[in-house]
Amino acid sequence: MSVGLIIAMPLHQWGLIDACMDNDASVETEMVDGDRRRVGLARSIRRAGWDQIAHWTPGVPGSGSWPPPGEIVKPKLTIAQWSMTIDVLERWAAAADRTGCHDTAAQERELRELILSRLQAHGVRFPEGSAGNPGPEQPRIRES
Repeated sequence: MSVGLIIAMPLHQWGLIDACMDNDASVETEMVDGDRRRVGLARSIRRAGWDQIAHWTPGVPGSGSWPPPGEIVKPKLTIAQWSMTIDVLERWAAAADRTGCHDTAAQERELRELILSRLQAHGVRFPEGSAGNPGPEQPRIRES
């Protein structure tokens, strides 16, 4: 079982993550050779946010609502989910740059750096050369 880590952030930053995960899952679903594991992980990240932030209950219409945009939220994700978040934020920041949405790209990269620094503060160390693209090898928590 993987340990979950909480990274606090304003709701507007979580909204960027939620939107990027939605985009990523949609694109991978539409691709003929799309990565189904990636789709499942993106969806699990979105659900984790809904569960913790909006108190969303699957199958219960109207069970959740988002707090105000400036409210600090504390999503709890596994290391694998945070690693995916880092990767997805960079993927969609690059897409935003290609389409001329440089402000959005900058926000996504700033959030990515915030998450990386918070993970490092929690003792998470990525294999050398993979902080921007974790790949198949999972990051490890440093043992004290």
